[in-house]
Amino acid sequence: MDLTPPTPITEPSPPELSLSRPVHRLDVHSLDLHYDAAVMRKAGAVVPVQLPGGVPVWAITRDATARAALRNTDIFRKDPRHWAALQRGEIPADWPLIGLAAPAGPSLITTDGVDHWRLRGPLSTVFTETRVRALRTSIGIITKKLLSDLADAATVDGIVDFRKLVAWPLPMTVISLLLGLPESEHDALRSNYEIFFDDTRDPTAALAAIEEIITRHLDAKRRHPGDDLTSALLQLPRDEQLTTEELVATVQVLIAAGHETTVHLLVNGVLALTSHRDQLDLLLQGEVSWDRAVEEILRWEPPTANFLMRFATRDSILGDAFIRRGDPVMVCYAAMGRDPNRYGPTADDFDITREGGHTSFGHGPHTCIGAPLARLEGRIVLQELFSRWPDLAPDAPAPRFPSVLMNSRTCLPICLRPSHHPHEAGAAK
Repeated sequence: MDLTPPTPITEPSPPELSLSRPVHRLDVHSLDLHYDAAVMRKAGAVVPVQLPGGVPVWAITRDATARAALRNTDIFRKDPRHWAALQRGEIPADWPLIGLAAPAGPSLITTDGVDHWRLRGPLSTVFTETRVRALRTSIGIITKKLLSDLADAATVDGIVDFRKLVAWPLPMTVISLLLGLPESEHDALRSNYEIFFDDTRDPTAALAAIEEIITRHLDAKRRHPGDDLTSALLQLPRDEQLTTEELVATVQVLIAAGHETTVHLLVNGVLALTSHRDQLDLLLQGEVSWDRAVEEILRWEPPTANFLMRFATRDSILGDAFIRRGDPVMVCYAAMGRDPNRYGPTADDFDITREGGHTSFGHGPHTCIGAPLARLEGRIVLQELFSRWPDLAPDAPAPRFPSVLMNSRTCLPICLRPSHHPHEAGAAK
């Protein structure tokens, strides 16, 4: 049980910190998200920072403070209509992060309260743990096939890109199976989501392409329903049915939540375990469960480093910061995951025997609905991977994906047979 006390939200007091004086400027090309997170966390529980493009935002860096804000959807709401700078026309329409900071239309991402439950409630009746558990066998079969393909694609020295051949295709295949999406759409969806989460590229065309694919999929399922989540959503009772616009937005969020997080969980998991061989040995010897390892990976290297965006509906104090009505607030999961106020002096250590949980899938009404699926995939894939190649190691650096939001890598070259490799594999950060 998490006994960390909540941080109270109280009445305003005279401001000291200001959005006009950022304590840190985030850069999509930063080499170390955890350095950025530590700088922000050291400056305070809630601090002003600048996003790429010069957009100011309050960053919540402490776990208890963030959970207090995530629970309080009366003060901190998701609807971008509360964003004062956006309403004043101060945020460029072509800002690359606009699609994530202020998505258009109602969805699970942009609504709170009754409106949010109206969208999430029906989904929770069809996207159940029972439905997820039923995928266990299929995930195992898909994993074995992809790992066989990985072995076949390796060079004579055993070098191959784990991200490209396993971490990227597996979660898209699984979420597509769950939603009934045809395999012919996988490549287009993956490539467009890759653009959507790239902070250096305009997401407009990619988002339009994703919406077109989903709209086509909904039309097909209306004509020929099946035993899948999309068909279940379309067949909800009349008083629970969603509009086409809401269905498109819901399926879009499901695909993102059901695959993007897992890609990074798998890549970050391989990097964490291969750079902490003592921890990996505990798993291979059966002394610690793979479920525990997945939880520590999620804490230590959360798939989402920073999450946009909530907006203050009235003046209030959060931490030591005076948040004005209309100010944007960002939740910093990378900073929270290593918060010494929650995890003590060993917060920076990777320790799969650690107990106490994490907040990497969010908290409160907007907790990630795809979390059980990501956990299941993470456990199955990592256990199978290291059972087959217990000595595998990174073969080259895994460059960061250009994003201040996603804790992602562009590739992960690994050596499946490092004992035959001519040089030492570099340790992952």
